[in-house]
Amino acid sequence: MKKYPFKFLDSYNREDRGIFFGRDEEIAALYEMVFQSSIILVYGASGTGKTSLINCGLAGKFQPHDWLALMVRRENNINKSLEKVLNDAGGKISSLTEEFNWSDEWSDDVKKTAPQLTPIGKSIKAIYQKSFRPVYLIFDQFEELFILGSASEQELFIQTVKDILQSEQPVKMIFAIREEYLGHLFEFERAVPQLLQKKLRIEPMNLEKVKQVIIGAAEHEDSNISIKQGESDQVAEGIFDKIKGNEKSRTIQLPFLQVFLDKFYLKITEDKKRKAEAEFNVQALNEMGEIGDILVNFLEEQVSSISQKLKGKYPSLNVDRTWAILSPFSTLEGTKEPINKEELYERLPDYDTGLIDDVVDAFTNSRILRYNEGADMFEIAHDALAKPIAEKRSVEETALLEIKRLIESQVAVKEEAREYFTEKQLVFIEPYVEKFNVGEEEQKWITKSEEFNKQTHNKELVKTRKRLRTLYSLLGGAMIALVVAVVSYFNSKESEDIATKALDQSNTEQQARTKAQSAKDAYEFKSLESRANIILEVNGCPSAIVKKMDSLLALHSNNLQWQKKIDSIKIVQKQKNCK
Repeated sequence: MKKYPFKFLDSYNREDRGIFFGRDEEIAALYEMVFQSSIILVYGASGTGKTSLINCGLAGKFQPHDWLALMVRRENNINKSLEKVLNDAGGKISSLTEEFNWSDEWSDDVKKTAPQLTPIGKSIKAIYQKSFRPVYLIFDQFEELFILGSASEQELFIQTVKDILQSEQPVKMIFAIREEYLGHLFEFERAVPQLLQKKLRIEPMNLEKVKQVIIGAAEHEDSNISIKQGESDQVAEGIFDKIKGNEKSRTIQLPFLQVFLDKFYLKITEDKKRKAEAEFNVQALNEMGEIGDILVNFLEEQVSSISQKLKGKYPSLNVDRTWAILSPFSTLEGTKEPINKEELYERLPDYDTGLIDDVVDAFTNSRILRYNEGADMFEIAHDALAKPIAEKRSVEETALLEIKRLIESQVAVKEEAREYFTEKQLVFIEPYVEKFNVGEEEQKWITKSEEFNKQTHNKELVKTRKRLRTLYSLLGGAMIALVVAVVSYFNSKESEDIATKALDQSNTEQQARTKAQSAKDAYEFKSLESRANIILEVNGCPSAIVKKMDSLLALHSNNLQWQKKIDSIKIVQKQKNCK
């Protein structure tokens, strides 16, 4: 029976090697690298097919007895995930952070050599002796360690990698990472210099590769896709041009191609089970019309459809609420964030759990979400979908996530290494803190930060008052001198000389007054500027405060520095459409 040859947004695996096209050069280069180094880095933009290249392209080059691939995703903690993967493969690790307990069922040979190896080395050796296949540890979507992981989690993992390298066991490590996160590898490379010695960049799909994918799938003997005779090149080029649109780029993103091919098939067959045979042809392709942003359009269609289908059961459900249920699966940066049902309920406390379950099931059925049974987590089917989801968030929801991360990032480290929240950060936090569950330790640190800022503010206030008292004492002295001068004027025949001295003292008084007032004005301006910037940070409009700043500027019209600060605030206000 013929099968549908396209995987939509799913990655290809070893069993799909017969229908995996368009990456022959990259497969050959990667296959050569694994014999040259114990560590290989595979990187590229989101949606270039890094996972498929490794799990299907590279895996397909090996015989089964030469390839034992162990996939590792961070999930909640990369060290615990690695531990579980090794345990499941027969490595018997009790914990990467505690002492290891080795099974009495292991062979005597393993027990004899165990003291010579680190715990992770013993585990890998045990796995190899059970399978007699070289071990390939594949760390997929490795950027998650730096987006979601703590500093301590990263440090422990780097040490584990060093231990694996020193174990001299038959093991290779392949790291797949989005190229925009390469800069996060700085500390990792310092500890493990060979990390970047063998690396492969996966390019987006050019026209030639797109032709290989489409024509190769159509010509495969088990494929239910065909192309009208004599139109192969025209169809492939037409698909490429439609996806590229008006962009001047010579490449397209692989997820766009996958979604388009699926839409094209459904337009021809209308068979959602994808069992019917379809003939791709130029006429049907021309009827597809303008494509636009394929992924955004696809997401919007699915969200609208799901909202409509479930509205009868949940009258309060609308498109915005459906987007809100999908939002927690994307990080602030627009990358995938695996999450389980309990965490999802906590993130959406105002939503009925039955509604959340039904919407998640609907997204899973539409292949937007994927369930990871081993980790008991749901995640977005492809990281290319994560960014459009993040861009659908409201300003308030984005602010809430930023605050949540800000608080958690401080509490995640030991107290002596933490930094107090600044006054601006506390003003930003305050309106949102009740909208998510703040832990006891987190609330404690917020309170400590408030006390620290209050003490700091009081100290600054004391200093300012002390400076003002000094200025006022100078002013008082000048006034006394003036009185003495006037009395002397009426009692002295040398009136001209004394009048001159009195005038000098009067000038001193005026200078003191001016200096004191300038200090007060500068302090008030700085305070107003700080308040205006805080309000702008929380998306407010400090119009009344800016008017007060203008009034102060009028008294100091030659202060160009103040003028620039007011102008910069007004520019931001204008961008926010403040009146």
